[in-house]
Amino acid sequence: MKGLLSFSGVVTKVRAMQGRFFDEEDFREIVSLPDVPAVAAYLKKNPNYEEALKAVDERTLHRGQLEYYLRNTILRDFQKIYCFSDSQQRKFLKRYGRRYEVRYLKSILVPIMEGGQTAEESRLFDLHFSRYSDLDMEKLSQARTITEFVEALKGSPYYEPMARVHDTSPQATLFEYETALDLFHFSTIWKDKKEIAGKPGEEALKEFYGTKFDMLNLWYIYRAKKYYNMDNVSVYALTIPVLYHLNKNDIRRLVEAESDNDFGTALKETYYGRIYPALAPDNLQYMYTKICRDVIKEGADKDPYSIASLYQYLYLKEHEVYRLTTALECVRYGLKPEESIRYVMQR
Repeated sequence: MKGLLSFSGVVTKVRAMQGRFFDEEDFREIVSLPDVPAVAAYLKKNPNYEEALKAVDERTLHRGQLEYYLRNTILRDFQKIYCFSDSQQRKFLKRYGRRYEVRYLKSILVPIMEGGQTAEESRLFDLHFSRYSDLDMEKLSQARTITEFVEALKGSPYYEPMARVHDTSPQATLFEYETALDLFHFSTIWKDKKEIAGKPGEEALKEFYGTKFDMLNLWYIYRAKKYYNMDNVSVYALTIPVLYHLNKNDIRRLVEAESDNDFGTALKETYYGRIYPALAPDNLQYMYTKICRDVIKEGADKDPYSIASLYQYLYLKEHEVYRLTTALECVRYGLKPEESIRYVMQR
């Protein structure tokens, strides 16, 4: 009853927004449209996107601009949910929102480390999320060197992991800084799951994040070995230091597999390989999405008046935007609808 009383308002809001998500038939219609302006006009009719696109002239819109507006809706929706939430729910949302802080920090890091302009994610963060963040936006936006970037993080939880990379590896790459940000975010949200979710929501977060981290570890290890030929020491350093249904022996066998066949055999012997017979090295990215989606849906169905419903909405919203972005690429490059829908529904 406590969950029903405290979550009824925000869950009602979330269900209304979730009811406007696109289904497969909607995506089939989208990928059959002739061009990007036609997609923009179609999206304007959906209440989840109408507000973000109402001032846009779709006749002059190109794909990159539309993708920016789509990502904009993720943070808009976060704000709407935050406004309907109580103090405990906001504690979870602020910690969940660190994923947006990490993206923002990466958007600042890229031009510092590799040159070029600050990514559009920085503008979105400034527009929508800065009010929920303790980062010193002014100092970060003025940073031109990695030392200035690290100094601008003083007083934030990101200072220590970034300073550690900076001080111990003066020639560290963008990849090393980004990996340190990700590992810090994943480790802290796992450690603090009871505090940010409250006792009723702790088990749901444990299942959601535990599954996510396990599946990311499988994908990270495979990608590092298959596409980057990383040595075993480097692969171990890349793994998330959280194990849920995986164990240390699983990780060791996967990292030290000498061929694709060996990796596939080790994968089949993990918890996920036993539960999901279709799991294979060449479909890990797709199965990561499918398994996480299944686990989140099960948790939200089991306990709808809890943070599980908030987590589910934010997760599904991001994946809808990923699917729309994929659909836009397919339309832009003239792929046939049947080919396009396969790409879209794998996201």
